[in-house]
Amino acid sequence: MDCRVVSVHFDSRHLFVDLADGRAVQFPLDRFPVLRAATTAEHGHFAISLDRQQLYWPELDEEMNITALFQSSRDHTQH
Repeated sequence: MDCRVVSVHFDSRHLFVDLADGRAVQFPLDRFPVLRAATTAEHGHFAISLDRQQLYWPELDEEMNITALFQSSRDHTQH
């Protein structure tokens, strides 16, 4: 499984992460209060780390580790 981030986009309820292996994974924005409260412009201003494992929204001071995000998602679905 190749979890390197290629791109990120949003709709009104979800964060979508496009991965290098072709998958597009969605996460509910309710899990990310800072991103849920952000504007469309703030959503669009993000950086992907060189190793493609980190996302960062500088205006929001919000950082996300993709490996941790997937681990957290598995933990949420097992309850």
